[in-house]
Amino acid sequence: MFDVISIGAATIDIFIKSKQFIVDKNLLSLEYSSKNEINQSLICSGGGATNSSVSFSRLGLKSACLSLIGDDHLSNYIIDDLKKESVSTNLLIKNKNDIIDFSVILVASKGGRSILTNRGSTRLEEKYLNWNKIPKTKWFYISSLEGNLDLLEKIIGFAKENNIKIALNPGNRELFQRKKLLPLLKLVDFLLLNKTESENLVDLDVDNKNFWNKLVSLSSPIVSVTNGQDGAFVFADGKHYFSPIVNIKSIDETGAGDSFGSTFISALIYGHTPQEALFWAIKNSASVVSALGAKTALLTLKQLEIRH
Repeated sequence: MFDVISIGAATIDIFIKSKQFIVDKNLLSLEYSSKNEINQSLICSGGGATNSSVSFSRLGLKSACLSLIGDDHLSNYIIDDLKKESVSTNLLIKNKNDIIDFSVILVASKGGRSILTNRGSTRLEEKYLNWNKIPKTKWFYISSLEGNLDLLEKIIGFAKENNIKIALNPGNRELFQRKKLLPLLKLVDFLLLNKTESENLVDLDVDNKNFWNKLVSLSSPIVSVTNGQDGAFVFADGKHYFSPIVNIKSIDETGAGDSFGSTFISALIYGHTPQEALFWAIKNSASVVSALGAKTALLTLKQLEIRH
């Protein structure tokens, strides 16, 4: 039996950091036809499902990754990467004659980044799933399904039939389908959004006095809203909690949301309160942004408890 099965995207992430990237307001650029130095680079597995499953494993939980991958050398790299982290790869599904999705992540000197993505045909579809072979687990941790709300509905139905709790961190393509998504949010146990996503979902600014009441009325029993350098909020059991960020130099923001959500759920599995889970999540996400890549600085359970 697993503690958590992470469901969503698996990709290859190629990080490039350069002091010569020009950041001007909302633009990250390079001088046209210029030749520039790379200060730091990294190639690793990425995507919400691999990032969260590794986070769960490092925190001492038995985790698996359920994703559709390609049938190429980079897909094999993802398998090897997860195995090294003691994540079960038995639920990975190979899409024959296709290549894995990959992203090139351009990281500026202060940690902000722009992402270029190449999407293959590895969107997870119901036709690839054998529901009878999905093992027992306490939680499903669902990240972006690339807009496939029909599959999300099926997964939620399966979870309800099998007493599996659900954490959901939807992607933009799910959130763009607001009318279809909203009825599903009541069926999940934990919802993770960032500030912009939450404001778009409820059609109110986060500073509006009615924001939290409306968000809670639309969503799950526990809902969290992260706000980058301004910390994170959690609403649970009728109470509203806030935590500022840990004062740490940001190297790369990639994976902060994945680490926050997976660490929060890990704390709940270990029997901690939502307030304690918030503090765990803040500390692990702060560690993640202190290094290049979404997994490099993920904490182990022992490291997290020491920092706590």
